Amino acid sequence: MKVKRIYAVNFRNYKECCLEITSMVNIFYGQNAQGKTNLLEAMFYAAFGMSHRTAQEDDMQRLDTNQLAVGINFEDLHGVNDVKIKRQQLDGKNKKELFLNDVKVRPKEHYGTLNMVMFSPEDLQLIKGEPALRRRFFDMQISQTDKAYYDLLIKYNRILQQRNRLLKDIRDNNASIELLLTWDQEFVLTAARIAVKRMAALQKLKNIAKDIYVALTGELETLTVFYELKANNGELLYPDEAICWEDFYRSKLSERRQVDILRGSTGIGPHRDDLLFKVNNRILKAFGSQGQQRSAALALKLAQLEYVRQEIDEFPVLLLDDVMSELDDQRRCQLLKFIDGKVQTFITVNDKALIPDLSGNAYFRIIEGRIAEG
Repeated sequence: MKVKRIYAVNFRNYKECCLEITSMVNIFYGQNAQGKTNLLEAMFYAAFGMSHRTAQEDDMQRLDTNQLAVGINFEDLHGVNDVKIKRQQLDGKNKKELFLNDVKVRPKEHYGTLNMVMFSPEDLQLIKGEPALRRRFFDMQISQTDKAYYDLLIKYNRILQQRNRLLKDIRDNNASIELLLTWDQEFVLTAARIAVKRMAALQKLKNIAKDIYVALTGELETLTVFYELKANNGELLYPDEAICWEDFYRSKLSERRQVDILRGSTGIGPHRDDLLFKVNNRILKAFGSQGQQRSAALALKLAQLEYVRQEIDEFPVLLLDDVMSELDDQRRCQLLKFIDGKVQTFITVNDKALIPDLSGNAYFRIIEGRIAEG
């Protein structure tokens, strides 16, 4: 995939910009707080309909304006396409519209049309950060190339919210427990389908990440990835073979029904699970050095690129937001070697000298939301 044009109106500190892209490696450089990350955020938002930085979409809209728009014109194996998002205030309410080739579409039709992978300083916390960070990484990887999985996540979150609401109603207002059985059945079926897809994706991801990590570390260490399932009573399970997920969730929900009612929340399911990483059979989060953890985080992001390529037969676009200064020379060189000539990449840096020439770099200086090439 290759981005050909980026445009944004009233996005963060950009009143209006339209940027033509012709190069594989594009470097946005300048001092802090000038709008470099804002431009990558606009690209991410255009591709996924969400920000990688905030859950509050009002934060992205330029102050004292009542609308914003972002869009990307791009080329893939199937031709040239255009994705666009418009957000405006109508009658005091925010209205958000998504377009594919100027045709209004639903979020599930928009998501995954333009494939992207974002690597930011927060992603260096993939190994030792919170489980939610790893779930988001894994879910985005699968959703980009599997629209059915995206639909399942939406459905699962809706069921989870309804079940949790009912649990509180049973606890606080003596609502009928019979209603819970209906939601439990929906929960079991959807959670099981998510688990099946996650395990299939994990088999691919861990093999790709293992090979990349070996290359990064000079064949001295081995990275292994496990799916960590939080069961009842604090039990952790690491399934490595096919199981009947419907039976599993049905049994575990039944066991913990009273506990869930008392707590007013669902304590088991895909929303609770995690990924566990080991290097040479030692848990990386607990015993790995900072260098090992950063190598693993980098390997996972590169594996995400390769996973998408294997699924759709072309690399996604890569966004590197201020990570080059966070990596040492060896890891920086390994990253650039991987992308050179293969992956269209957009990089933000303070110092453009951090990026050696790769396949005809294009440089864009950003000052207070204004872009100048060169």
